[in-house]
Amino acid sequence: MELVEVILCEESYHGVSKFDFVIRLARPTLVFNTNAILALYSGNTRFAQDLQTYLFSRDYYNLKSEFQLGNSKVRVDCIENQPAVDVVLGNHVYLTVGDYYLSEKTE
Repeated sequence: MELVEVILCEESYHGVSKFDFVIRLARPTLVFNTNAILALYSGNTRFAQDLQTYLFSRDYYNLKSEFQLGNSKVRVDCIENQPAVDVVLGNHVYLTVGDYYLSEKTE
């Protein structure tokens, strides 16, 4: 699993009640099950990377809504020269790092 952070703002504080800390404002980001995505394309890494790039490029909240409307499944058939696939939430992709970790704990 490769974690991707999208930090919007970061502020460091030093010597506050004898503590140093950093506060980061970040937006939600997708987490991929790389092995499951590779299996969608019979091990073709270029296709798998293209799918991940496409999903990262999507608006997070619109993608989340599409998964909700599609019963946790979204069909991706718009990547040029690449076969259409059904991406399953909780199998191929997770909407947050927390979702990913919770799924790993329950398996």
